[in-house]
Amino acid sequence: MKTRQRITVPILADREVFDYLKEKVGERKTKTEAYCDLLDKALAGFVSPFLRNQEFELHPNQCHVTVSDLSVEWHWHRATVRSFLDALEGFGLLSRIRLSKSVIITMNVQNGSSVESCSGQQVPEFADLMHEVLSDWITGKTDTDETGIRCGQLIRQAMDGTAMQDNLSCPDSVTHIGSATGGNSRAVEISQAAQECIALAALQRALRKSRFDDVSGAMDYFHLELYGDWSGLLATANELSGLLFDESRANDVGHEEDRIEGLKALIKPFLALAAKAQEKSYQTGD
Repeated sequence: MKTRQRITVPILADREVFDYLKEKVGERKTKTEAYCDLLDKALAGFVSPFLRNQEFELHPNQCHVTVSDLSVEWHWHRATVRSFLDALEGFGLLSRIRLSKSVIITMNVQNGSSVESCSGQQVPEFADLMHEVLSDWITGKTDTDETGIRCGQLIRQAMDGTAMQDNLSCPDSVTHIGSATGGNSRAVEISQAAQECIALAALQRALRKSRFDDVSGAMDYFHLELYGDWSGLLATANELSGLLFDESRANDVGHEEDRIEGLKALIKPFLALAAKAQEKSYQTGD
């Protein structure tokens, strides 16, 4: 009898099935028990006691742990824990965001009693996590290489979740998330959302460099030229933004050359004001 070609199929199993499959072998956890433990932690939003002083908002089905904690709890070697997590991620059962001394694990589970249709699924929300990762880059806490790695991990996590949902919902379909022409609109939206976050972060990072510049020029202009007119200040700020992002826009408002040069002299102090406002928002956590 010829060996049939192996066909990969998704299997839907309830939480009780894994409870039934667990076998207790001394203090050391089996792989099934370890997987169930990760499920329990993710569903409960577990955060390791060592990490509870860190501000990181978990999303549904996530837990924040360290490999050392799992090693002690499961009575495994740390290398075994890492290999186990690698294997589960390879199977599409979880995804990870690797931080410097910890890991955020997202368990890929089905929510609700039924599987949604292919057209009814939504792209996982991950913009908040992207902003969290990029905020350290904006403030200089992480360099470009490290931030790029963390962003890549986060994007792959969102992509993997999309692919898994497609396979579970439409097992006969082929999911292609590698390009915008692959037919997977959710993957395209994830990619675009990530690029939007990075573009905004790059602008914020560049703006932050102006936070120590002198703002007296803008203050003098407001009091001595505009005589405290807030509407005039709004109009001037609008003109300055046009000069910053598209110098040709200055010609649209019919300014003479002297006026344009005067506006250019205000760019640096106005950027300093904006940078100071941005810095305060980071300090207050807004």
